Amino acid sequence: MTFRTRLLLAAMTTLAVGLGALLVLGNVLLAQRTRAEVSSVMRANADSQVSALIVTPTGVHVRETANDGVLDRRSWVFDGDRVIERPPGATAELDRIASRLGRARRTAEAEGPHDVRLRAEPVRAEGRAEPVGAVVVSYSTESLERLQKEVLVGSVVLAALVMLAGALAIRSAPFSALRPVAQMTESARDWGAHDLDRRFELGPARDELTGLAATLDGLLARIAASRRHEQRFAGEVAHELRTPLAALQLRAEIALSSRDDDRDQALRAIVADAGRLGEAIDALLAMARHEIDPSTGSVDLAALARELEDVEVSSPADLPMAEGDPDIVRRALMPLVDNARRHARTAVRVELEADERRVRLTVLDDGPGVDAALGDRVFDPGVRGDDDHPGAGLGLPLARRLARSCGGDVQLVPGPQGAFVLELPALRGPVPAEHAQSLARPAGT
Repeated sequence: MTFRTRLLLAAMTTLAVGLGALLVLGNVLLAQRTRAEVSSVMRANADSQVSALIVTPTGVHVRETANDGVLDRRSWVFDGDRVIERPPGATAELDRIASRLGRARRTAEAEGPHDVRLRAEPVRAEGRAEPVGAVVVSYSTESLERLQKEVLVGSVVLAALVMLAGALAIRSAPFSALRPVAQMTESARDWGAHDLDRRFELGPARDELTGLAATLDGLLARIAASRRHEQRFAGEVAHELRTPLAALQLRAEIALSSRDDDRDQALRAIVADAGRLGEAIDALLAMARHEIDPSTGSVDLAALARELEDVEVSSPADLPMAEGDPDIVRRALMPLVDNARRHARTAVRVELEADERRVRLTVLDDGPGVDAALGDRVFDPGVRGDDDHPGAGLGLPLARRLARSCGGDVQLVPGPQGAFVLELPALRGPVPAEHAQSLARPAGT
Protein backbone atom coordinates (compact mmCIF):
# COMPACT_ATOMS: atom_id res chain seq x y z
CA MET A 1 0.00 0.00 0.00
CA THR A 2 1.48 3.32 -1.05
CA PHE A 3 1.84 6.33 1.25
CA ARG A 4 -0.76 8.25 -0.75
CA THR A 5 -3.27 5.42 -0.37
CA ARG A 6 -2.66 5.25 3.38
CA LEU A 7 -3.06 9.01 3.61
CA LEU A 8 -6.34 8.83 1.67
CA LEU A 9 -7.68 6.06 3.93
CA ALA A 10 -6.69 7.93 7.08
CA ALA A 11 -8.33 11.14 5.88
CA MET A 12 -11.51 9.35 4.80
CA THR A 13 -11.71 7.48 8.12
CA THR A 14 -11.36 10.75 10.03
CA LEU A 15 -14.01 12.41 7.86
CA ALA A 16 -16.38 9.46 8.28
CA VAL A 17 -15.99 9.45 12.06
CA GLY A 18 -16.56 13.20 12.21
CA LEU A 19 -19.65 13.09 10.00
CA GLY A 20 -21.03 10.13 11.93
CA ALA A 21 -20.59 11.95 15.24
CA LEU A 22 -22.29 15.06 13.85
CA LEU A 23 -25.13 12.94 12.44
CA VAL A 24 -25.80 11.16 15.72
CA LEU A 25 -25.47 14.33 17.80
CA GLY A 26 -27.76 16.32 15.50
CA ASN A 27 -30.52 13.72 15.54
CA VAL A 28 -30.28 13.24 19.32
CA LEU A 29 -30.61 16.98 19.84
CA LEU A 30 -33.56 17.09 17.41
CA ALA A 31 -35.33 14.28 19.28
CA GLN A 32 -34.81 15.99 22.64
CA ARG A 33 -36.03 19.30 21.27
CA THR A 34 -39.11 17.65 19.74
CA ARG A 35 -39.92 15.91 23.01
CA ALA A 36 -39.62 19.19 24.91
CA GLU A 37 -41.93 20.95 22.44
CA VAL A 38 -44.53 18.17 22.70
CA SER A 39 -44.41 18.38 26.51
CA SER A 40 -44.89 22.15 26.35
CA VAL A 41 -47.91 21.82 24.06
CA MET A 42 -49.52 19.12 26.22
CA ARG A 43 -48.95 21.19 29.38
CA ALA A 44 -50.68 24.12 27.75
CA ASN A 45 -53.61 21.91 26.67
CA ALA A 46 -53.88 20.47 30.18
CA ASP A 47 -53.97 23.97 31.68
CA SER A 48 -56.69 24.93 29.22
CA GLN A 49 -58.74 21.89 30.21
CA VAL A 50 -58.30 22.58 33.92
CA SER A 51 -59.43 26.18 33.42
CA ALA A 52 -62.67 24.85 31.86
CA LEU A 53 -63.53 22.79 34.97
CA ILE A 54 -65.49 23.65 38.09
CA VAL A 55 -63.39 22.43 41.01
CA THR A 56 -64.83 22.26 44.54
CA PRO A 57 -63.62 20.46 47.64
CA THR A 58 -66.34 17.90 47.00
CA GLY A 59 -65.49 17.12 43.41
CA VAL A 60 -64.78 18.11 39.80
CA HIS A 61 -67.46 19.20 37.29
CA VAL A 62 -67.15 19.95 33.57
CA ARG A 63 -68.13 23.42 32.45
CA GLU A 64 -69.19 23.86 28.87
CA THR A 65 -67.05 26.41 26.96
CA ALA A 66 -66.62 27.55 23.37
CA ASN A 67 -63.63 25.31 22.82
CA ASP A 68 -65.08 22.43 24.75
CA GLY A 69 -65.46 20.25 21.64
CA VAL A 70 -61.81 20.62 20.69
CA LEU A 71 -60.61 19.83 24.19
CA ASP A 72 -63.00 16.86 24.60
CA ARG A 73 -61.55 15.11 21.53
CA ARG A 74 -58.15 14.75 23.20
CA SER A 75 -58.61 14.81 27.00
CA TRP A 76 -59.89 12.77 29.98
CA VAL A 77 -61.35 14.33 33.12
CA PHE A 78 -61.25 12.48 36.44
CA ASP A 79 -63.32 13.23 39.53
CA GLY A 80 -61.36 11.28 42.06
CA ASP A 81 -60.89 7.87 40.43
CA ARG A 82 -64.01 8.21 38.30
CA VAL A 83 -63.81 9.24 34.66
CA ILE A 84 -66.40 11.91 34.06
CA GLU A 85 -65.35 12.71 30.50
CA ARG A 86 -63.28 10.91 27.85
CA PRO A 87 -62.63 11.59 24.15
CA PRO A 88 -64.91 9.78 21.73
CA GLY A 89 -63.32 7.01 19.69
CA ALA A 90 -60.47 6.37 22.11
CA THR A 91 -59.13 2.85 21.85
CA ALA A 92 -59.26 0.51 24.82
CA GLU A 93 -55.47 0.52 25.18
CA LEU A 94 -55.26 4.30 25.06
CA ASP A 95 -58.13 4.55 27.57
CA ARG A 96 -56.40 2.10 29.91
CA ILE A 97 -53.14 4.14 29.87
CA ALA A 98 -55.04 7.40 30.40
CA SER A 99 -57.00 5.87 33.34
CA ARG A 100 -53.77 4.71 34.99
CA LEU A 101 -52.22 8.20 34.67
CA GLY A 102 -55.42 10.00 35.87
CA ARG A 103 -56.01 7.84 38.92
CA ALA A 104 -52.42 8.41 40.01
CA ARG A 105 -53.29 12.15 40.45
CA ARG A 106 -49.76 13.43 39.71
CA THR A 107 -47.91 15.01 36.83
CA ALA A 108 -46.64 12.30 34.51
CA GLU A 109 -46.20 11.46 30.82
CA ALA A 110 -46.48 8.15 28.98
CA GLU A 111 -46.25 6.81 25.44
CA GLY A 112 -49.47 5.55 23.91
CA PRO A 113 -50.19 3.45 20.83
CA HIS A 114 -49.98 4.81 17.29
CA ASP A 115 -47.52 7.65 18.01
CA VAL A 116 -49.74 9.21 20.71
CA ARG A 117 -48.29 10.76 23.87
CA LEU A 118 -50.26 11.43 27.05
CA ARG A 119 -49.75 13.81 29.95
CA ALA A 120 -51.55 13.92 33.29
CA GLU A 121 -51.97 17.00 35.48
CA PRO A 122 -53.57 16.84 38.97
CA VAL A 123 -56.58 19.07 39.76
CA ARG A 124 -56.68 20.72 43.20
CA ALA A 125 -59.48 22.59 44.90
CA GLU A 126 -58.71 25.95 46.45
CA GLY A 127 -57.52 25.50 49.99
CA ARG A 128 -56.74 21.80 49.67
CA ALA A 129 -53.32 20.23 49.16
CA GLU A 130 -54.57 16.89 47.98
CA PRO A 131 -55.81 16.62 44.36
CA VAL A 132 -59.51 16.00 43.96
CA GLY A 133 -59.14 14.83 40.38
CA ALA A 134 -56.96 14.90 37.31
CA VAL A 135 -56.85 15.84 33.63
CA VAL A 136 -55.12 13.68 31.00
CA VAL A 137 -54.45 15.12 27.56
CA SER A 138 -53.14 13.35 24.46
CA TYR A 139 -51.10 14.57 21.54
CA SER A 140 -50.37 12.80 18.26
CA THR A 141 -46.64 12.86 17.42
CA GLU A 142 -47.07 11.12 14.09
CA SER A 143 -46.14 14.20 12.05
CA LEU A 144 -43.15 14.90 14.24
CA GLU A 145 -41.96 11.29 14.05
CA ARG A 146 -42.27 11.45 10.27
CA LEU A 147 -40.31 14.72 10.25
CA GLN A 148 -37.56 13.16 12.38
CA LYS A 149 -37.26 10.23 10.00
CA GLU A 150 -37.08 12.55 7.01
CA VAL A 151 -34.39 14.59 8.74
CA LEU A 152 -32.45 11.40 9.54
CA VAL A 153 -32.66 10.15 5.95
CA GLY A 154 -31.74 13.57 4.62
CA SER A 155 -28.75 13.89 6.92
CA VAL A 156 -27.53 10.40 5.94
CA VAL A 157 -27.80 11.30 2.25
CA LEU A 158 -26.05 14.62 2.87
CA ALA A 159 -23.27 12.85 4.80
CA ALA A 160 -22.83 10.39 1.92
CA LEU A 161 -22.55 13.29 -0.55
CA VAL A 162 -20.03 15.03 1.71
CA MET A 163 -18.05 11.78 1.95
CA LEU A 164 -18.02 11.48 -1.84
CA ALA A 165 -16.96 15.10 -2.33
CA GLY A 166 -14.38 14.73 0.44
CA ALA A 167 -12.98 11.60 -1.16
CA LEU A 168 -12.54 13.38 -4.48
CA ALA A 169 -10.97 16.45 -2.85
CA ILE A 170 -8.72 14.45 -0.55
CA ARG A 171 -7.65 12.15 -3.36
CA SER A 172 -6.66 15.02 -5.63
CA ALA A 173 -5.07 17.23 -2.95
CA PRO A 174 -2.45 14.77 -1.59
CA PHE A 175 -1.68 13.47 -5.06
CA SER A 176 -1.09 17.02 -6.28
CA ALA A 177 0.92 17.88 -3.17
CA LEU A 178 3.05 14.73 -3.35
CA ARG A 179 3.65 14.91 -7.10
CA PRO A 180 6.54 17.39 -6.63
CA VAL A 181 8.00 15.07 -4.00
CA ALA A 182 7.96 12.18 -6.46
CA GLN A 183 9.55 14.40 -9.12
CA MET A 184 12.23 15.57 -6.67
CA THR A 185 12.95 11.99 -5.67
CA GLU A 186 13.33 10.94 -9.29
CA SER A 187 15.56 13.93 -10.04
CA ALA A 188 17.74 13.24 -6.99
CA ARG A 189 18.08 9.60 -8.03
CA ASP A 190 19.12 10.61 -11.54
CA TRP A 191 21.54 13.29 -10.33
CA GLY A 192 23.05 10.90 -7.81
CA ALA A 193 23.88 8.54 -10.63
CA HIS A 194 24.97 11.00 -13.34
CA ASP A 195 25.42 14.58 -12.14
CA LEU A 196 26.29 15.18 -8.50
CA ASP A 197 26.77 18.91 -9.07
CA ARG A 198 23.06 19.54 -9.74
CA ARG A 199 20.95 21.01 -6.90
CA PHE A 200 17.34 22.04 -6.38
CA GLU A 201 18.42 25.37 -4.82
CA LEU A 202 15.00 26.35 -3.47
CA GLY A 203 16.54 28.46 -0.71
CA PRO A 204 16.05 28.13 3.06
CA ALA A 205 13.45 25.67 4.32
CA ARG A 206 10.08 27.45 4.50
CA ASP A 207 7.75 24.48 4.32
CA GLU A 208 7.87 20.71 3.90
CA LEU A 209 8.81 20.80 0.21
CA THR A 210 11.61 23.34 0.58
CA GLY A 211 12.80 21.44 3.65
CA LEU A 212 12.92 18.24 1.62
CA ALA A 213 14.76 20.04 -1.17
CA ALA A 214 17.33 21.37 1.32
CA THR A 215 17.77 17.89 2.77
CA LEU A 216 18.25 16.34 -0.67
CA ASP A 217 20.71 19.11 -1.59
CA GLY A 218 22.69 18.30 1.54
CA LEU A 219 22.58 14.60 0.75
CA LEU A 220 23.82 15.19 -2.80
CA ALA A 221 26.56 17.47 -1.47
CA ARG A 222 27.70 14.76 0.95
CA ILE A 223 27.69 12.16 -1.83
CA ALA A 224 29.70 14.50 -4.04
CA ALA A 225 32.13 15.20 -1.20
CA SER A 226 32.50 11.48 -0.58
CA ARG A 227 33.25 10.87 -4.24
CA ARG A 228 35.79 13.70 -4.27
CA HIS A 229 37.32 12.22 -1.14
CA GLU A 230 37.68 8.89 -2.89
CA GLN A 231 39.27 10.56 -5.89
CA ARG A 232 41.70 12.52 -3.71
CA PHE A 233 42.51 9.42 -1.72
CA ALA A 234 43.26 7.47 -4.90
CA GLY A 235 45.52 10.29 -6.11
CA GLU A 236 47.30 10.53 -2.76
CA VAL A 237 47.86 6.80 -2.64
CA ALA A 238 49.29 6.93 -6.16
CA HIS A 239 51.58 9.78 -5.12
CA GLU A 240 52.74 7.96 -2.01
CA LEU A 241 53.46 4.78 -3.95
CA ARG A 242 55.23 6.44 -6.87
CA THR A 243 58.51 7.16 -5.04
CA PRO A 244 58.96 3.68 -3.49
CA LEU A 245 58.06 2.04 -6.79
CA ALA A 246 60.59 4.20 -8.67
CA ALA A 247 63.21 3.28 -6.10
CA LEU A 248 62.36 -0.40 -6.46
CA GLN A 249 62.66 -0.17 -10.21
CA LEU A 250 66.03 1.62 -9.95
CA ARG A 251 67.38 -0.92 -7.44
CA ALA A 252 66.24 -3.77 -9.65
CA GLU A 253 67.98 -2.27 -12.69
CA ILE A 254 71.15 -1.81 -10.66
CA ALA A 255 70.96 -5.39 -9.47
CA LEU A 256 70.62 -6.64 -13.04
CA SER A 257 73.66 -4.72 -14.25
CA SER A 258 75.95 -4.91 -11.21
CA ARG A 259 78.52 -7.27 -9.77
CA ASP A 260 77.62 -9.69 -7.00
CA ASP A 261 78.40 -7.29 -4.13
CA ASP A 262 76.49 -4.44 -5.65
CA ARG A 263 73.67 -6.84 -6.54
CA ASP A 264 73.34 -7.98 -2.94
CA GLN A 265 73.27 -4.42 -1.71
CA ALA A 266 70.65 -3.49 -4.31
CA LEU A 267 68.47 -6.47 -3.42
CA ARG A 268 68.61 -5.57 0.27
CA ALA A 269 67.58 -2.05 -0.64
CA ILE A 270 64.73 -3.47 -2.69
CA VAL A 271 63.54 -5.46 0.31
CA ALA A 272 63.68 -2.34 2.50
CA ASP A 273 61.84 -0.23 -0.05
CA ALA A 274 59.21 -2.94 -0.43
CA GLY A 275 58.75 -2.93 3.33
CA ARG A 276 58.23 0.82 3.40
CA LEU A 277 55.84 0.49 0.48
CA GLY A 278 53.81 -2.08 2.40
CA GLU A 279 53.77 0.20 5.44
CA ALA A 280 52.44 3.07 3.37
CA ILE A 281 49.71 0.92 1.84
CA ASP A 282 48.68 -0.52 5.21
CA ALA A 283 48.54 2.89 6.88
CA LEU A 284 46.54 4.54 4.10
CA LEU A 285 44.08 1.70 3.67
CA ALA A 286 43.57 1.30 7.41
CA MET A 287 42.77 4.99 7.78
CA ALA A 288 40.50 4.98 4.73
CA ARG A 289 38.53 2.00 6.02
CA HIS A 290 38.49 3.33 9.60
CA GLU A 291 39.98 0.04 10.75
CA ILE A 292 42.16 2.00 13.20
CA ASP A 293 41.60 5.19 15.09
CA PRO A 294 44.62 7.34 14.22
CA SER A 295 44.07 9.47 17.32
CA THR A 296 44.73 6.53 19.68
CA GLY A 297 48.25 5.85 20.85
CA SER A 298 51.22 7.98 21.80
CA VAL A 299 54.14 9.08 19.71
CA ASP A 300 57.52 10.55 20.61
CA LEU A 301 58.02 13.20 17.94
CA ALA A 302 61.64 13.72 18.96
CA ALA A 303 62.36 10.02 18.44
CA LEU A 304 60.64 10.09 15.07
CA ALA A 305 62.69 13.13 14.06
CA ARG A 306 65.94 11.43 15.04
CA GLU A 307 65.13 8.57 12.67
CA LEU A 308 65.58 11.00 9.78
CA GLU A 309 68.90 10.96 7.96
CA ASP A 310 70.86 14.14 7.21
CA VAL A 311 68.45 16.25 9.26
CA GLU A 312 69.46 18.46 12.18
CA VAL A 313 67.08 17.97 15.12
CA SER A 314 66.56 20.46 17.95
CA SER A 315 64.33 19.34 20.81
CA PRO A 316 63.88 20.27 24.50
CA ALA A 317 64.58 17.54 27.01
CA ASP A 318 61.12 17.71 28.59
CA LEU A 319 59.13 17.44 25.35
CA PRO A 320 55.85 15.66 26.17
CA MET A 321 54.42 12.76 24.26
CA ALA A 322 51.99 13.56 21.47
CA GLU A 323 48.69 11.91 20.69
CA GLY A 324 48.51 9.80 17.53
CA ASP A 325 49.37 6.47 15.98
CA PRO A 326 53.15 6.39 15.30
CA ASP A 327 52.75 4.87 11.84
CA ILE A 328 50.22 7.53 10.80
CA VAL A 329 52.34 10.35 12.25
CA ARG A 330 55.44 9.01 10.49
CA ARG A 331 53.56 8.95 7.18
CA ALA A 332 52.43 12.57 7.84
CA LEU A 333 55.99 13.69 8.59
CA MET A 334 57.75 12.13 5.60
CA PRO A 335 56.13 14.32 2.86
CA LEU A 336 57.19 17.42 4.81
CA VAL A 337 60.80 16.20 5.07
CA ASP A 338 60.90 15.05 1.43
CA ASN A 339 59.57 18.45 0.34
CA ALA A 340 62.25 20.23 2.41
CA ARG A 341 65.00 18.01 0.98
CA ARG A 342 63.92 18.78 -2.59
CA HIS A 343 63.96 22.54 -2.07
CA ALA A 344 66.81 23.00 0.45
CA ARG A 345 70.07 24.59 -0.73
CA THR A 346 72.29 23.12 1.96
CA ALA A 347 70.45 21.77 5.01
CA VAL A 348 67.15 20.67 6.54
CA ARG A 349 66.35 21.30 10.20
CA VAL A 350 63.63 19.99 12.51
CA GLU A 351 62.72 22.01 15.60
CA LEU A 352 60.35 20.75 18.30
CA GLU A 353 58.50 22.68 21.00
CA ALA A 354 55.38 22.27 23.12
CA ASP A 355 52.87 24.13 25.26
CA GLU A 356 50.12 22.93 27.55
CA ARG A 357 47.96 21.67 24.70
CA ARG A 358 50.03 21.00 21.59
CA VAL A 359 53.35 19.53 20.49
CA ARG A 360 54.82 21.17 17.38
CA LEU A 361 57.40 19.85 14.95
CA THR A 362 58.68 22.43 12.45
CA VAL A 363 60.47 21.29 9.30
CA LEU A 364 62.69 24.08 7.91
CA ASP A 365 64.90 24.34 4.87
CA ASP A 366 67.12 27.12 3.49
CA GLY A 367 65.48 27.05 0.09
CA PRO A 368 63.44 29.77 -1.62
CA GLY A 369 60.29 28.97 0.36
CA VAL A 370 56.69 28.74 -0.86
CA ASP A 371 55.43 31.33 -3.30
CA ALA A 372 53.32 33.83 -1.35
CA ALA A 373 50.70 33.72 -4.13
CA LEU A 374 50.06 30.05 -3.37
CA GLY A 375 49.66 30.40 0.37
CA ASP A 376 47.49 27.71 1.90
CA ARG A 377 46.63 26.37 -1.56
CA VAL A 378 49.79 24.25 -1.40
CA PHE A 379 47.62 21.79 0.57
CA ASP A 380 45.18 21.40 -2.33
CA PRO A 381 45.74 18.18 -4.29
CA GLY A 382 47.65 18.74 -7.52
CA VAL A 383 48.92 22.23 -6.66
CA ARG A 384 52.68 22.67 -7.23
CA GLY A 385 55.08 25.55 -7.16
CA ASP A 386 56.77 26.99 -10.25
CA ASP A 387 59.89 24.81 -10.16
CA ASP A 388 61.37 21.83 -11.91
CA HIS A 389 61.24 19.46 -8.93
CA PRO A 390 59.41 16.19 -9.62
CA GLY A 391 56.14 15.50 -7.88
CA ALA A 392 52.40 15.43 -8.39
CA GLY A 393 51.47 17.95 -5.71
CA LEU A 394 49.84 15.36 -3.44
CA GLY A 395 52.38 14.86 -0.64
CA LEU A 396 51.44 17.96 1.38
CA PRO A 397 47.66 17.33 1.13
CA LEU A 398 48.23 13.76 2.33
CA ALA A 399 50.38 15.00 5.23
CA ARG A 400 47.66 17.40 6.37
CA ARG A 401 44.95 14.75 6.10
CA LEU A 402 46.97 12.23 8.11
CA ALA A 403 47.78 14.83 10.77
CA ARG A 404 44.14 15.89 11.07
CA SER A 405 43.08 12.26 11.41
CA CYS A 406 45.23 12.22 14.59
CA GLY A 407 43.61 15.38 15.94
CA GLY A 408 46.41 17.62 14.74
CA ASP A 409 47.20 19.68 11.67
CA VAL A 410 49.91 20.76 9.21
CA GLN A 411 50.38 24.48 8.63
CA LEU A 412 52.54 26.58 6.34
CA VAL A 413 54.76 29.16 8.04
CA PRO A 414 55.04 32.25 5.81
CA GLY A 415 58.56 33.53 5.28
CA PRO A 416 61.52 33.76 2.94
CA GLN A 417 62.41 30.11 3.50
CA GLY A 418 60.44 26.91 3.54
CA ALA A 419 58.81 26.00 6.88
CA PHE A 420 55.95 23.62 7.70
CA VAL A 421 54.62 22.87 11.18
CA LEU A 422 53.19 19.48 12.18
CA GLU A 423 51.28 19.85 15.44
CA LEU A 424 49.55 17.20 17.53
CA PRO A 425 47.65 17.19 20.86
CA ALA A 426 50.03 16.92 23.82
CA LEU A 427 49.74 14.11 26.37
CA ARG A 428 50.54 15.19 29.91
CA GLY A 429 51.08 12.80 32.80
CA PRO A 430 51.64 9.00 32.66
CA VAL A 431 51.24 7.39 29.27
CA PRO A 432 48.30 4.91 29.19
CA ALA A 433 49.14 1.25 28.63
CA GLU A 434 47.69 1.10 25.14
CA HIS A 435 49.64 4.25 24.24
CA ALA A 436 52.82 2.78 25.59
CA GLN A 437 52.30 -0.35 23.49
CA SER A 438 51.88 1.74 20.33
CA LEU A 439 54.96 3.74 21.24
CA ALA A 440 57.00 0.58 21.78
CA ARG A 441 56.16 -0.68 18.29
CA PRO A 442 59.28 -0.21 16.16
CA ALA A 443 59.19 1.64 12.90
CA GLY A 444 58.18 -0.45 9.94
CA THR A 445 56.12 -2.98 11.86
